[in-house]
Amino acid sequence: MGTHPAMDHAKTPPRSASGFGDGLDQPTLSGAAALGHVVRPNAIDVSHGTILYLEDVTVSFGGFRALNKLSLTVDAGELRCVIGPNGAGKTTMMDVITGKTSPDAGKVYLGQSIDLTRLNEPQIAQTGIGRKFQKPTVFEQHPVWENLELAMKADKRWWASLRARLDRAAQARIEHTLEVIRLESEARRLAGELSHGQKQRLEIGMLLMQQPALLLLDEPAAGMTDDETMELAVLLNRLRGTCSMMVVEHDMEFVAALAGETGRVTVMAEGRVLAEGSLDHVKRDEAVIESYLGR
Repeated sequence: MGTHPAMDHAKTPPRSASGFGDGLDQPTLSGAAALGHVVRPNAIDVSHGTILYLEDVTVSFGGFRALNKLSLTVDAGELRCVIGPNGAGKTTMMDVITGKTSPDAGKVYLGQSIDLTRLNEPQIAQTGIGRKFQKPTVFEQHPVWENLELAMKADKRWWASLRARLDRAAQARIEHTLEVIRLESEARRLAGELSHGQKQRLEIGMLLMQQPALLLLDEPAAGMTDDETMELAVLLNRLRGTCSMMVVEHDMEFVAALAGETGRVTVMAEGRVLAEGSLDHVKRDEAVIESYLGR
């Protein structure tokens, strides 16, 4: 992989038609201006088409290399599926991206200009990266509506929180998110009473309230019924274009529903990329068959 492109910022694009492109000081994807770039705070420069860039990332725990010179890129607006055997380094990769684990070596950039290795976890979250773990984390004693309200991107300082009131725009965002995650009928129900699949969708909705530029999902279909899994696939496919997504998953039917015929799938093994391409391409790769899929 070549060296990282020149680093700069660009102007903020117009609001997304999805309804997730507005908000308070959210990180914005920005492209190249006609004669250069306009410097803009909080902008994520994707003028070269890439939102996430990892090069030669290495992480060792004792004598074990969890990541071994891992290099990959994710395009702006892309939904990338990442598969591979247990111990391939998939979760460690997400830990590095979100600042939970510091790499021993390598580059990790959000867009062209944001060096994630120089930021801590809260700072990385503020840049526009949201992460969903395998087990859903919601406020079970609060209604679904309040979960989304609590997750909304806003000034969380104590004085601002005491004075905060939902305006019409904020209410519209919650209503829109409820529609997207298909929980409109459950808005006043306690989150703890939801099914596992509904909780998973609620947590994704809470992340959407943060207006992420990049959403990382670690085995989101784990523990779901077949119907819930396909409903989740419909949701993630509906989110295409509203943010970039990286989905780590083992359920190959779920991956197929997300990747389709042309979507890129990355196969990891032993801490590095083993293969990459369409799902059909990687399923026919001999190294992938030997390492992961079996014969």
